[in-house]
Amino acid sequence: MVRAWRVFSVILLALTAVRPAAAQQIAAPNPTTAPRLVWINSQAVLAATPGRAAAESLFAREMVGFRAEVQRMQATFDSSVAEYNRAAPVMTPAAKSAREDQLRQTQQRNQARAQELDTQAQSREAELTAPIMQRVNAVIEGVRAEFNYAFVFDVAAQGNPIVTADRALDITAFVIQRLQAAGAAPPAAGRDSSATSPVPAPVPAGPRLRPRP
Repeated sequence: MVRAWRVFSVILLALTAVRPAAAQQIAAPNPTTAPRLVWINSQAVLAATPGRAAAESLFAREMVGFRAEVQRMQATFDSSVAEYNRAAPVMTPAAKSAREDQLRQTQQRNQARAQELDTQAQSREAELTAPIMQRVNAVIEGVRAEFNYAFVFDVAAQGNPIVTADRALDITAFVIQRLQAAGAAPPAAGRDSSATSPVPAPVPAGPRLRPRP
């Protein structure tokens, strides 16, 4: 899903009271000795988040109709241009000018339609992404509050100023464990592409249900 998912911003949150930690498969940080600054790798967290792969798969299926529509528009336009080029040598100047105007108008309509569909696709992507991101953010904030961290930094964020970091301060695996224990967020409803126009957008490499900077 590809324009990806938006990369987590650095989480700057106020301190809250410490809550007792439950037993974990991955050793939980000790709230009494834990550092005030820790970090996660949001790309690793998202890759392991329950429900993300299913949401990406659903989005990709819904984009199939868009690709087909764009390809049809482009093929029709290319055919019209080729026909014009073949006929142009014997056309009058007036006829050529009129045909060129028609081609420009067709191209403008195609571009407007593609932009409309892309906007709808971005809206659908946000709809699919929202419950997953809410779940991830809730788990990160829960861990931050439970162990009384002052800041949780994302080393995968674009423009991240962190050059290097102590591996002992990496809580990525612990956050992933909490997410997987919580299970997937309720999935967004699928759409019947046979009943309505597809909601499209090209899917770039990497998850388009992916974090955007």
